[in-house]
Amino acid sequence: GLFSSEDIKCGTILGSLDGQIMDWNNYDELSDYLKNILGKYKNYFLMEWNALNTKTLLVRPFRTKYSYINHSSKPNVEIKYNPIRIETIKNIKKCEELFLDYDKEPLKEDYLNGHGKTFL
Repeated sequence: GLFSSEDIKCGTILGSLDGQIMDWNNYDELSDYLKNILGKYKNYFLMEWNALNTKTLLVRPFRTKYSYINHSSKPNVEIKYNPIRIETIKNIKKCEELFLDYDKEPLKEDYLNGHGKTFL
C-alpha cells in the first residue's frame, strides 16, 4: 500500500500520469513477447498502465509509487482525465492509506473476465 506522509486536503493533485499511448491489443502482444523472453522478470519492464478507454492504454515502462495504491470500493483518490492525474476526493490524514476504485477505469470485458478478476 501507499500511505500519506502528511494531511492532504480534498481536491489535491498528487501527481500526473504519463507514458506511451498504446492500443490494448498491441500491449497484450508486447506483454506476451516479453513474458517469453524475460519470464518472471517481465513485470519489471512493463508494469504500469491506465485504461484511457476500452481500446487504448497509457503505458509506463517502469514501476512508480502509483502502482502501490490499492483498490477499494470506498476510495479516497481517483484518476481524473485531461490531463490524466491522481487527485484526492476526500481529506486524507497523515499515515492514512491511499485507495483507488479500479472499477472506475474504462476496462475492456476480456480483462474484467480474465486477469482483472484477481484485482477487482
